[in-house]
Amino acid sequence: MPIALWLLAVALLLTGTGLWLWQRAQQRSQQDVSAAFVNRQIEGMQATQMQPQDGGERPPQLQLQIEALRHFFLRAGIEHPSSRLYVQLLVPAIGLPLLALILGGWLSALGTLMLYAMVLVFYFWLRSSKLQRTMVRQLPGFLDTLVRLVTIGNSIGAAFQTGIAGAEGPLRVVLDRANRQVQAGVDLEHALRHQAGIFRFKELDLVAAVIGVSSRFGGRSDLVLERMAAFMRDLEHAQNELVALSAEIRLSAWIMGLLPVAIGMFLIIFNNNMFVNMWHDPIGKKMLIGALVLELLGGYGLFRLAKSV
Repeated sequence: MPIALWLLAVALLLTGTGLWLWQRAQQRSQQDVSAAFVNRQIEGMQATQMQPQDGGERPPQLQLQIEALRHFFLRAGIEHPSSRLYVQLLVPAIGLPLLALILGGWLSALGTLMLYAMVLVFYFWLRSSKLQRTMVRQLPGFLDTLVRLVTIGNSIGAAFQTGIAGAEGPLRVVLDRANRQVQAGVDLEHALRHQAGIFRFKELDLVAAVIGVSSRFGGRSDLVLERMAAFMRDLEHAQNELVALSAEIRLSAWIMGLLPVAIGMFLIIFNNNMFVNMWHDPIGKKMLIGALVLELLGGYGLFRLAKSV
């Protein structure tokens, strides 16, 4: 009974957190509608002050967590999370464990919550990976546009702002965010580096480095960008060939890594008495701990294998 009360308290805490996030999302939406221009200016000014200063006051921990959550959604292609999204995420997180608690006990509820969290993280990770591959594929075309504009006499900053109009898809979102910071007074190099850090877009960070060197020391940045675009296309072509050749290996790695986790979660949810009896047995407890350690090591190795291409 105390365990059920603890789970009920956790459910109430999650409900309160969801309502608080929903209220904050509504407030943020109203602020965006009423003061969009001011928010863009503030965003640019904050980007210039991101360098840590001695004796400066750090942002509150809560604000850092909110920013990390916003960046997590940005990488998944959700630029403005709505209150409906938070409700859609939190309702199953509360309802499914409660249903499992009623039907199978506290261990089933815990397994259901863990399984839901893993599925949710895996889903957003897939979205982020897909968007990142799309941005990498679109970047060489944007670099070609920059090279053409610089060749006919435009500066790198003017070429960047003009070339954004030809970009589309997820790359356009990243470039628009960087352009808003440039219009607010941030250097183009720092704006691109900031967005590359948010989206974990290392190719864009390399472009920012080239632009920074060109701005400080001069030189033929158009030649460097042209060669970068050609190299990215060659690299993408080689990666596509490698992916096609290693499709069976990567599929086997995913199945071998996820299948034991899925079977273990299934047994915890629908037959938790077996795990309880094993946990109370000295040998069974060692077997469970050993299986968990081996699964973590093997899953990490298989994940590295699947992501190595």
